[in-house]
Amino acid sequence: MNGFELIMKLRQKMQDPAFAQRFNAIASELNSIPGLQQEVMKIAQIDNEKKRQKAIDHLPDRAKSSVNELLKMLNS
Repeated sequence: MNGFELIMKLRQKMQDPAFAQRFNAIASELNSIPGLQQEVMKIAQIDNEKKRQKAIDHLPDRAKSSVNELLKMLNS
């Protein structure tokens, strides 16, 4: 999924208040880790699940579960 598709999908899902609240909580958590926001955007655009998981494995420990949850939310 390219950046535009990701943004459009996120816009659509943000119409759901429960999704928006959970997404904003995770985003705030991730934004507290310096430089992580750009890395998460790159990971979200990886189509290959194996490559995506390898990229997630390189993230700081406190970010891994949040990134996995965020990606699961976007792909549901």
